[in-house]
Amino acid sequence: MKFIIDTKSTPVDIKLDLVSLKPENVIKTIVYDPITNDCLLERIDVLSGGKTVILKLPVNGKKTIIESFTQKNGRQPLGKDKSFEAKNIKVMPLKKYSVDLGSGDIEFMEFIKNFSLDLPTLDDSSSIYKSPSGKFKIVLFPKLKSYSGEYINSPCMVGKKTGTIEVSKDYFMKLTVSQRIATLSHEYGHFYKNPLMGLEIGDEFGADLNGLTVYLGSGYGLSEYLNAFKKVFKGARTDQNRSRYDMMKKFAHKIQEGQYFTKPYNL
Repeated sequence: MKFIIDTKSTPVDIKLDLVSLKPENVIKTIVYDPITNDCLLERIDVLSGGKTVILKLPVNGKKTIIESFTQKNGRQPLGKDKSFEAKNIKVMPLKKYSVDLGSGDIEFMEFIKNFSLDLPTLDDSSSIYKSPSGKFKIVLFPKLKSYSGEYINSPCMVGKKTGTIEVSKDYFMKLTVSQRIATLSHEYGHFYKNPLMGLEIGDEFGADLNGLTVYLGSGYGLSEYLNAFKKVFKGARTDQNRSRYDMMKKFAHKIQEGQYFTKPYNL
């Protein structure tokens, strides 16, 4: 089922009712720009009945396409797949959570938003991209290499001495725009936020929570942050990664309930 929404490039939340007419139905919803065809967001819901979902879109185009389909039947013309329904779609103003973002947080999030949207057209021949003040830098490569010169299967990494983020275009193009921003938010958490909390730059748990905080505070949704985590660590179901995943979900609920503010750690 496909909906074309006139979003006017304005940050919005979109409410959508999904109803499964069979048990354990796996329904995928994707959101994309019909001009660039770049996927903005994706989510998967396993349903045995109805559920209202909120699609958080701080970034979108003049028009936005929302399409829901089942994993089993794939994309079908409107009304042909009788195993589920997508209905009662409603466009609402974007809700941001109560997170006190500093000027550095705001500049970085705006920088990576534009970088992630422009990614399909950006030069990946070791090109350097900078935020307006020049404080934040991203170097774009086709693929990332280790210090020994071998290609590594990683979306991005941050220099522990410089804060410069290196990005693999090949890997990033497999992520939605929201997932690209989530992944870059995590790297931001490593270098720019962990030390402000007395944590080592390399602390993964700290980077998870710091990245999640600025991500949710900028209006993005928890599901995309977690989806980015699952994509990057697909096949690596370690105890540590399970603990990180569970901790992010619990921490996000505190942010959503207004129990957490980042003011002491602003840049």
